[in-house]
Amino acid sequence: MRSRCSTSRRVSRRASVRFKPEGWLSSRSAVSFRRAERDKKRMTMKITLPRRCDRAGHAWAGVLVAILICMAPRTALAQWPGDYKAQRFDVLVTPRGGDLDVREVITFEFQSGTFRKVWRDLPSSGTDGIEIVEAGMDGAALSRGEGQGQFAVSGRSRIRVQWNFAPQATPSVHKFELRYLARGAIYRDHEWDVVRWRALPAEHRYTIDASRIAFAAEDPQLRPAEARRVQSVSLLSVPPGVVIEALGVRSNGWVIGEVRFPAGSMITTLPAWQQTREHAAALGPRWLMGGGAILFVSIALLFGIRQGYPSPSVDTRETTTTSPPAPLPAALASVLAARGRMSGYQSIGTLLDLADRGVLVVRELPRVLGTRQYEIAQVPGKHDIEDHEEEAIRLAFGGGGEPVTLSKARGRLARSGRRFTAAVNADLESMGLIDPDRKAVRDRLTGAAIAMLLVGAASNILAATLIPRFEAWPFVLPVSLMVAGIIGVIMAASMTPLSDQGLIEGARWAGFRRHLKALAGQKEPGAIAITPRWIVYGIAVGLAPQWSRYLRAHPAAAPSWFVPATQDDHAAFAAFVGGNVAASAGHSGGGGGGASGGGGSGAG
Repeated sequence: MRSRCSTSRRVSRRASVRFKPEGWLSSRSAVSFRRAERDKKRMTMKITLPRRCDRAGHAWAGVLVAILICMAPRTALAQWPGDYKAQRFDVLVTPRGGDLDVREVITFEFQSGTFRKVWRDLPSSGTDGIEIVEAGMDGAALSRGEGQGQFAVSGRSRIRVQWNFAPQATPSVHKFELRYLARGAIYRDHEWDVVRWRALPAEHRYTIDASRIAFAAEDPQLRPAEARRVQSVSLLSVPPGVVIEALGVRSNGWVIGEVRFPAGSMITTLPAWQQTREHAAALGPRWLMGGGAILFVSIALLFGIRQGYPSPSVDTRETTTTSPPAPLPAALASVLAARGRMSGYQSIGTLLDLADRGVLVVRELPRVLGTRQYEIAQVPGKHDIEDHEEEAIRLAFGGGGEPVTLSKARGRLARSGRRFTAAVNADLESMGLIDPDRKAVRDRLTGAAIAMLLVGAASNILAATLIPRFEAWPFVLPVSLMVAGIIGVIMAASMTPLSDQGLIEGARWAGFRRHLKALAGQKEPGAIAITPRWIVYGIAVGLAPQWSRYLRAHPAAAPSWFVPATQDDHAAFAAFVGGNVAASAGHSGGGGGGASGGGGSGAG
């Protein structure tokens, strides 16, 4: 189909004819004229399209968007074979001794699509097991197997029955019959023998128009039915039993029926699952006592370890300091300001500190798919650096001298965090800023707390194997141990490895950190000049997000050792601090039971 405005090329041809120069022009003038007219035509080409064509283009775009929107939900529903519902879901429950003989008849109406199977899931919880007796379709009994015209049974704790049949054309209506025995489903609740059965599957996508749930027993005491997502429920007495009528059951709707009989009239001994539950409940206080003993002994052990900790004897109240207390490397200043705690900022702060002192240089690489990337390189020559800084260079560059990307350097430092931390502590200890006795006690307490957490977590696997016999009570023991481990971690975090002199210096650096935070929060430049050295200190003490916002507002504060990809990109350093540096920190009894039955059902 051709249109008067189908392409801009056709308009271009018309324009070239319209503006063709006449023969009285010279050759050079003609070329200049055509060039000028072509440039003019490019500038005005948009308005040469008729308005109706422009509207038509927008209309076609709108139609395309509408088609895509309409296709989206159909694509999401493509996993379902078609539309269907259950006209009826009828259940007959007959007590037999301590078991329940359950017969289900589901009448499915396949409305659209092709169907090859129907399934029913039966959970065995609250029973001594589910035994499938027979299954049929449209009044004909089926044999077990995986082929068409057969039914398959699979699963243990959750039994699945699946009817397999030839592809069914729609619309069509079919009945699916199922009979099974729920062993030990009748339980004892004080002076009553109770049948509590979730007659409809709790998980089903389809709706159910009507359901009839019958309990066939002599003189039952019917309790009010429990229902969810059901339009109406009514109770009827139909000798020799009772009936529950449910209408308008929506998807995942269910009905629980409960009937009671005098104790001893239905069962003489408790079902095995209830005996297990009562036995486990009787042992519950013992499990609690064991858990309490583990918690008490573990906490006593932690406090025993802490007894060897020499408490600080100096006043470490923080005061705001407006200048760096000492010319320390950034990582050491950061540890002091944090009372001896390490974080991911110390390693990246060391790299930036070295860059500020001319040992390294940071360059921004050309963007890849709009993502900023950076590399660091070593500056040749001799430099006066500390041992932990030398270790940081060795780790970041992998022992070589070639430039590396910042992301790779961060990853190497994170993976070797123990080595870098040991180097930092060694330098602090050589300066007399770490007390070896305090650090030893803190390390022992931390190790004991982590060991408790790990052993408790591993013991949960063993406790899980005891659930069939003791239910969830065995988890009291590992959980108690893990609680003690958490308490130990908190205790260790409250202890500092710094010496008295280190605490004094740390209070000063904490005061300088407060000053840096206030400077980074100001919207207008103050009287105090911000030096690149202060920016490095601010990043090392954990103020990278605040300094990123400050640098976006004051791009002139960017240091000279940072080389952006383009010289006119004034936001490059702010993006570097906010997006990459800030991310570095992340590296571093007679009781009753619940209703049995339920499960799921569907067709496909």
